[in-house]
Amino acid sequence: MNLTIDQQQQLENLGLNPTPTPQTLPKINLFPLFSISGLTLLSIGGLILLKSKNTSYGQIPISAPSSSSQNQPSPTQVPKSIQHYLLASQQAFSSALQAQSLTTSPSPSNKNASNATSNNVISYLNQSIIDATAAIKEFPNDYRGFEQRGKIYLSLLDSQPQFLSAAISDYQQAQKLNSSSADLTRQLASLYARKGDLQNTLNYLSETVSLEPTKAQNFYDLAKLQQQAGLLPDALNTYNELLPLISDPSQKTQVEAEKTTLEKIIAQNNLVSPKTSNSESGSPTPQITPILDGNFLQASILSSPIIATPQISPNISLNNQTDSNSLSGTALLPSGQKQLTLQNSKLTSTSQIYLTILTGGKNQSLEVLSKSKNSFIVGFQSPLSEDVTFKWWIVN
Repeated sequence: MNLTIDQQQQLENLGLNPTPTPQTLPKINLFPLFSISGLTLLSIGGLILLKSKNTSYGQIPISAPSSSSQNQPSPTQVPKSIQHYLLASQQAFSSALQAQSLTTSPSPSNKNASNATSNNVISYLNQSIIDATAAIKEFPNDYRGFEQRGKIYLSLLDSQPQFLSAAISDYQQAQKLNSSSADLTRQLASLYARKGDLQNTLNYLSETVSLEPTKAQNFYDLAKLQQQAGLLPDALNTYNELLPLISDPSQKTQVEAEKTTLEKIIAQNNLVSPKTSNSESGSPTPQITPILDGNFLQASILSSPIIATPQISPNISLNNQTDSNSLSGTALLPSGQKQLTLQNSKLTSTSQIYLTILTGGKNQSLEVLSKSKNSFIVGFQSPLSEDVTFKWWIVN
């Protein structure tokens, strides 16, 4: 780990990565002999010294405290608040962002300076993690320490994806300590979507909708994922809740059209939501194991990591869910092209495919021309002079 000596000492003070304690000084026994007129004779290991009432042991050198002992809090020191640790962590993170801005346009003639600046970024980030870890260590029942450290890991995911599990763990613990926060549940949904975990993404998005029932984006993301997972009755229910929240007329028309199509597909296939026959709740159920010692950036990183400002994800989509392995999606048939072949691993010989045009192709009928085990072809009887975007669904 690329930790400085001071950072290692801070971890030791928190009880993490302890180092052996320095050997204590040998005990010195003082034996008073007698006192005459304010003067006292002392015997130390066979030596006789003279001490007055107003003087110290002038003949005995007293060593200065070591640097490590100076870092130790004194018994009378006022305990630090969690705000102190959170502010220190955020300041270190801001310094990392500032140092990173210097590495994005390094001078070609000064490579050593660029490497030193890159090391500063790593050092600042590790310091930010250490301060957030101190908040967790000193205030384990306050969600803000876990959230702060989770935000740091979140900011690194684009360049350092190995921190995904650490980010999920911290946000899970923060959400456990503050279960009424829609920001935390939505961020967890986004992290699980990045991981490609559909079930936990749906669970945390459903929780977010319950906590924040007036935000249209939550409903839209949930309905979109439910369709991709083939949960069409659930998606229909979500669209019904979404419609009253939409103020934009064009968006409302689009959602209404999709809702109408879903109603037809559900009616034709007698589809029923799995939730009606499943006693399991949709609440998130991952096991939460809080991590107290934190994860740090390694010294082996040659270039500065790309730090992104952590924020609530504007929209959520599953990383491993594409048009080739989901049960619904959107496609474009270019102008002048008669047909389009779509690959899909979920397609079987008994699958039903439904299409609806979103833009273009007015008064035209888009059809499924053929299908096989892993692909299907859609198109018109003759090519059109405009692009056509359309939505498709697979029902197995």
